Amino acid sequence: MNELQALALALEVEKAELKFYIRLAKKASDERARRMFLFLANEEAGHWELFEEKFVEKLIEKCELPAVDRAALESLLVEADEKKLSEVDAVKIGMDQEKKTWEFYEMAAREAEHEDVKRVFEELAKVEKGHYELLKAQYDSVMKTGIWMDYQDFSLEVD
Repeated sequence: MNELQALALALEVEKAELKFYIRLAKKASDERARRMFLFLANEEAGHWELFEEKFVEKLIEKCELPAVDRAALESLLVEADEKKLSEVDAVKIGMDQEKKTWEFYEMAAREAEHEDVKRVFEELAKVEKGHYELLKAQYDSVMKTGIWMDYQDFSLEVD
């Protein structure tokens, strides 16, 4: 997969994640969960904007519009019947989704042709890993295991 294809795929992943978190926020009965899903939706919107900027830059450079590999996109998105999801299941699916995304961004960074694109993928891989940690903390809080949301032991800030 070339750099432009990876950027196109990243745009689609971020758009799907944004929509997913908005739908979960609308359905959440727990206020903390709703705020967390809205926070994640806002983060994904920011990622989409960043990838869009890099995508347009590279598109202008190459003058070719890549087709999104639908099979690759489907492999990066976690399937879920949202009508039957409990909030705990939604958090677990979010964790799976964030893990797939951060791993894809790490791979895309290794294969990037340009240093600026590589940095974007590396930076957002760290952010997506932070999202995973946030969802894991929420899961642990609800399940009364591990880290509790009231005691943040990790940072969502990127170095």
